Amino acid sequence: MNNSVYTTKDIQERVDRYIGQFKEGYFSPLALMARLTEEIGELAREVNHYHGEKPKKLTEKEKTMEDELGDVIFVLTCFANSLNIDLSESFDRAMTKIETRDKDRWTRKD
Repeated sequence: MNNSVYTTKDIQERVDRYIGQFKEGYFSPLALMARLTEEIGELAREVNHYHGEKPKKLTEKEKTMEDELGDVIFVLTCFANSLNIDLSESFDRAMTKIETRDKDRWTRKD
């Protein structure tokens, strides 16, 4: 297990180096959206197995939510890279919006 810590910039650069070695390059946005949806579905299946009412069949391969989240991050990063979107900037804008919009929505801890 690798204990490295990656920034979003590191992640985007590593994915870009990987994809850059292939002539095909990044898939189209539509294909990446389909792949992201597929990976989210696989994550949902794992959540349902471990936290829901649907246990795994004895014949099913062992997967983990960590593995599926990693797959989601990879495809999401491919999506961002293919459109030249900086994930750090996207995340910052989202958090600013959420911190402003929802600042009084939940019960604060004392």
